[in-house]
Amino acid sequence: MVSLRWFGHAAVELDFGNKKVIIDPLIKDNPKSPVKLEELIGKYDIVAVTHDHYDHLGDAVEILKGKGHFFANFDLAVHVTQTMNLPMEKVIQANVGGYIEFNGLKLALTKAVHSSEHGDPTGVVVSGDGITIYHAGDTGLFEDMKLIGQVFKPDYVLLPIGGRFTMDPEQASMAVDMLKPKKAAIPIHYNTWPLIQVNESQFAKLNEAKGYKTIMPKLGEKVQL
Repeated sequence: MVSLRWFGHAAVELDFGNKKVIIDPLIKDNPKSPVKLEELIGKYDIVAVTHDHYDHLGDAVEILKGKGHFFANFDLAVHVTQTMNLPMEKVIQANVGGYIEFNGLKLALTKAVHSSEHGDPTGVVVSGDGITIYHAGDTGLFEDMKLIGQVFKPDYVLLPIGGRFTMDPEQASMAVDMLKPKKAAIPIHYNTWPLIQVNESQFAKLNEAKGYKTIMPKLGEKVQL
């Protein structure tokens, strides 16, 4: 059984039973986080980061103390090893492309339309136990989302809806229509700060009108996928 926990902003935990993944782990400086950073250190097999902005790279290196591997685009991974004392042997080397099989999971990086200093911004696909999850990272709407849907056939899509720096609820719902998740869409990256305050129920209503299910996790709630 696969479960998901949302820690606010874009920070998401995926629990595959014998493997745990955390994506974009902003915890310490996240005003919405329902957990303390100390609770997460050494708990994950994979810490995935979509791009180098502080609210996504977050506490990744701290969480990796004692256990786990860092998964991100190659340039960001090299930057982290050179500036944050992360050993290169703890890095899963990758860039946008096909699946990488690692410790019983399949991982991939996808295109995202955003900004970053070290390598291109990405989304992340994680597949295991018959469930495929696409975390879009920070991105605007782009037509190649259709290809991401066709190639990876996600069961669940996690999409930013906060506007200003990413898609807003209406654009994110258009992305859902392109990606065509088999199970549900889940909103992220909203209401953390006033600049990305939105009415998240609009996203769910737009999806429902198109026949797509939306899951709106409460902070820290374990959702069975």
